Amino acid sequence: MGIFTRKKRLSPTDGLILGRTWVDRELDAAVAAVEAGGFDTALAGLKEQNGDRRGIWNAGLAEAAKGRSEQLEARLEDVGGRDPDLLVWLAQTLVLEGWEVRTGYVASMVSDQQFRTFHDILRTAREVVEAAIEVAPDDPTPWTVYQWVAIGLGADLDRHEELFQEAIARHPTSYAAHGNKVHAIAPKWYGTTIEEMLAFGAETADQAAPGSVLVGVLGKAVAEARLHVFGFTDASAMKKVAAATKLANTWTDPLIAAREKWLQPGRAPEAPDLDAHNYFAYLLKKHRDEGRASADAMFNRVGTLPWAYGGDPLEAFAEEYRR
Repeated sequence: MGIFTRKKRLSPTDGLILGRTWVDRELDAAVAAVEAGGFDTALAGLKEQNGDRRGIWNAGLAEAAKGRSEQLEARLEDVGGRDPDLLVWLAQTLVLEGWEVRTGYVASMVSDQQFRTFHDILRTAREVVEAAIEVAPDDPTPWTVYQWVAIGLGADLDRHEELFQEAIARHPTSYAAHGNKVHAIAPKWYGTTIEEMLAFGAETADQAAPGSVLVGVLGKAVAEARLHVFGFTDASAMKKVAAATKLANTWTDPLIAAREKWLQPGRAPEAPDLDAHNYFAYLLKKHRDEGRASADAMFNRVGTLPWAYGGDPLEAFAEEYRR
């Protein structure tokens, strides 16, 4: 090799991991086991979880099992169809499979056949999640899975509120339940207003205890509002930029205050922390201290949301924090 031989330049996305927004080696191992075709270790691990960590385990294992829901269904039948952990895992997996069929495109770009298949899968998921609720009535996780079933099946706002209330009755500070409600009341589904969605996010952050990751729900609301401005309005490009600028000017200080309220000295880490850091890094890009600190706290784990709102998630993150 000559002295002038250039080293291969690394891609800005090298080392980044899409999704898996958790700090949990046991869950990493369980996901790897599922991807390799083994379900026993993962199921045993899921049975040990509760609260927000259970929801994150369930979502992570479902992502790993996506496309193999029939294998989960077969295992469920083998044990009599009433295992609460298999039921909630299967329900979440079906939800992911259904939404993958539908895609994230606006309704006008989704075919009738895609919608029929999507709804068929979600109706099956509804049966499974209702069975999970029946056999484990105190578990909040099936209710948070049900929230996404209801979004896909077009449940009305009253039904969404019922599901939210059922979830928080079992886990009052459920990060998933509050975050899912942001999506459920988003203007793109029901013609509600950005203001209503933002008010819920702000109220949640205000009522959260100091040190609680629940303040991160405000970030979800602001990110969803930003998506609505750019993706679901007919305004000109100039007006969209103006609206997004106004949104940022209005909500940046509350976001910084919420982040400070969350990251109290000595607070105990919580399972959804990396997800919340993703949203703060995404929304506080122009506030380098806070944005960079949250980006570093992500440990290279980039959530599909909110980063996919700006295109390819890994590229979007790298553009802001690695160039």
